[in-house]
Amino acid sequence: MAALKKIFLVDDDHNNNEMLKMHLSSKFNLEILTFSTGEDCVRNIDLNPDYIILDYNLNSVKTEAANGIDILKKIKELKPEVFVLFLSGQDKIEVAVDTIKYGAYDYVVKNQSSFLRIENCLVNIHKNIRLQYLAKAYRFATFLLGGILLGIVVMAILFKIFGISAINPGWI
Repeated sequence: MAALKKIFLVDDDHNNNEMLKMHLSSKFNLEILTFSTGEDCVRNIDLNPDYIILDYNLNSVKTEAANGIDILKKIKELKPEVFVLFLSGQDKIEVAVDTIKYGAYDYVVKNQSSFLRIENCLVNIHKNIRLQYLAKAYRFATFLLGGILLGIVVMAILFKIFGISAINPGWI
């Protein structure tokens, strides 16, 4: 049985974290951990999350808390393979572009459809991982088949050169 996927929800708005946790729990079989600061998330990064949903502004609980981009940089430095999605009230295009530039998978603005968009992002990540796996498998199969065909051609040429093959094998 496959291991349960783990997701971190990082938002200083406790209510938003809990609502998103309930929504995702109803849609996916995930282990969900919530954090109110990015620093708490980074301290627990050794728990190996598969996904992190991160807010941009994380300073309502602790005013000195780092913002989402600083936390994203730390996450990508420690665990570059983790998929980070931003879910933020910031609707400035510059912020969204910066998050993608520093390695976020996607940026979702908090609104009525944001939980559905996050759900779709998680499905798309899973589909992309599967497609990458299939592409590797197809690439391997193609190289293997090409190698076998090349081997057959080389053997046929060598048989002809060394006179092992007959012009008329007698079974025609």
